[in-house]
Amino acid sequence: MRNGIALILSLAILAVAMPAQSGGTFVITKSVIASGGGNTSGGTFSLDGTIGQSVAGGPVTGGSFSLTSGFWGGGSSSAPTVRSPFDFDGDGKTDISIYRPSEGQWWLNRSSTSVIVYTFGNSADRLVPADFTGDGKTDVAIYRPSTGEWFVLRSEDATFYSFPFGNSTDVPAPGDYDADGKADAAVFRASTGTWYIQRSTGGTTIENFGSPGDLPVPADFDGDGQTDIAIYRPSLGQWWMKRSAAGVIAVTFGVSTDRCVPGDFTGDGKADVALYRPASGEWLILRSEDYSFYSFPFGNSTDTPAPGDYDGDGRFDAAVYRSSATTWYVQRSTAGTLIQSFGAPTDLAVPNAYVR
Repeated sequence: MRNGIALILSLAILAVAMPAQSGGTFVITKSVIASGGGNTSGGTFSLDGTIGQSVAGGPVTGGSFSLTSGFWGGGSSSAPTVRSPFDFDGDGKTDISIYRPSEGQWWLNRSSTSVIVYTFGNSADRLVPADFTGDGKTDVAIYRPSTGEWFVLRSEDATFYSFPFGNSTDVPAPGDYDADGKADAAVFRASTGTWYIQRSTGGTTIENFGSPGDLPVPADFDGDGQTDIAIYRPSLGQWWMKRSAAGVIAVTFGVSTDRCVPGDFTGDGKADVALYRPASGEWLILRSEDYSFYSFPFGNSTDTPAPGDYDGDGRFDAAVYRSSATTWYVQRSTAGTLIQSFGAPTDLAVPNAYVR
């Protein structure tokens, strides 16, 4: 609310600083016009109490038109689109889902439609679901270490494509590293601390960031819509994040037996450093806003952490899959706790795919 008040005040100040404009022919190019309630007129149009946003597309020219007490359309917003992970139906909610290695089957309990099953993969494949095609839906996808190949099942029509990128010891770490709305294939080569990223906009990035023994934990830590290269160093409990907009930062948060579960738990558009501690069943969240932290118990030592935005409110929810009981427990930040049976004892929780 405070930010909203500041925005309104700044717009009001800009509006009253400009005198009313009038005359024959106007060309309006990304400017603030009129006096916040006055009348601007001339020739073929009139503008009443209108503020032209700086992000509005321009120029606006000619014709006969009228704008009254509002903002005109056009242009584009620079705010990044935030999408929920593991959202196979594109409704903004993470879907409960499992992979059955023995049969190579994906069982997706889509929150807006129904359960669907795909056979795609084998028991040795690594799960790498993400929106590779940019349609707003997560694609079923696997990384095959034996050949270094990626296989992507398009959500649009269930056709697939594949390509080689990586080797048998690489750790797959896909993400939208170029902020174009499509996930990019990426691997972290721990033996050399090197990242290899095949950008969907073209070209390959090769970058050294990390050391042997580090774990890849990429996420958008600065809120610019671009996945950031990041590692967790279990031996020291350190997170090193190479933020694309804000530079490198390192924080000490965790111990060697913790599981890394970064995500936007606070809803500010930035991923928070976060851990699941199996020994105590606790979740520990380091807020991106001020680097204070909070914790809460949710799970036990044998549960599989599977965080995501299960209620579509823009905040990550703590969730675990208890394979012994084939039961999901989700502490939704808005909709309350969900307990649901889905899966079999040997199934893998798909939203656990990038938990390190």
